[in-house]
Amino acid sequence: MGFVDRVVAQVARIATLAVWLALVAPAGACAATSGAFDDPVGDSLEFAPDLGTTTVAIGDDETIAVNTRIVPRPPAGWGGCAYYVVGTCIPSNMNVTWYFDYSSTEGSVADGGADAKVVVVPARGQVFWESDRWDSANGRFKAGAQPAAAEDPGGVNWTLHLADLGIPRPATLRVWAVSLYKSYNGLGVLLNYEDTAGPSSVEVEGPPPAPVVQSAACAKALAKANHLQRAVRKARRQRPHGRRQRSSLHRRLRRLRAKRARSLKAAKRNCHAQTQAADPPDEAPPGCHIETKPVLQQEGTGIYAPWVIRSEPVVVCEK
Repeated sequence: MGFVDRVVAQVARIATLAVWLALVAPAGACAATSGAFDDPVGDSLEFAPDLGTTTVAIGDDETIAVNTRIVPRPPAGWGGCAYYVVGTCIPSNMNVTWYFDYSSTEGSVADGGADAKVVVVPARGQVFWESDRWDSANGRFKAGAQPAAAEDPGGVNWTLHLADLGIPRPATLRVWAVSLYKSYNGLGVLLNYEDTAGPSSVEVEGPPPAPVVQSAACAKALAKANHLQRAVRKARRQRPHGRRQRSSLHRRLRRLRAKRARSLKAAKRNCHAQTQAADPPDEAPPGCHIETKPVLQQEGTGIYAPWVIRSEPVVVCEK
């Protein structure tokens, strides 16, 4: 390959990657978590689409974006004719399905415990997409939203909202893909091929904390608490000379600390905040649950850190 050919090939690869990024990552989306799993190309027999690398990206905009590299297999290729009878096209019967398992207690037993799936069916030059969620009450998959999808010569990619597939945040998401081909040839012999990629696990992080809306009374109480915090810090820096000055400074520090404690109580009351927790809770004890609430905490360590209100997970118990 000559130099010009190599440059053209490199530009083509960059253009393909740019198109894929534009399709997989919508405007304003920032992948909070992502993962990928590979499948060796050439491990599937003919007819079934040969699956390659699958990439999964979870965005802060509550979306899931999936890209799978696919090598069409002859003779049907990607949804073409399985064979011809007297010049008549006999359509292929194929699809690619992505399965998602996020609940250990529900899901389709016949499909590896999958709680949701996305299916693409190529046929006669058209591509049909659908998503399904497991309906535990009726014991079957129920049709859901249609993915925003696109195809290119080397694969397919699609995007959906997490809520469309029922994927919670946070969650451990088990993902795998299966390509199928099933048809009868001209002699009446069943052709039944498949290729499976995965499974792999993707950790879905919790949603970004919602900003705390502070009232005027809350902002005023926080400002007073931080003013007293600075006054305590300034008093502690003083170097008194003599017993009388040391006694006077100790009395002043006691008064300032008492005022600071009262102002912090007022800040908690006016901001409807809870006390700062030592560590974010991982799980709640029986009779309790974890809920995101405003928490009064210091932004930093020691007396040099200002007091702020942040949305943090806290344990809430029933009375």
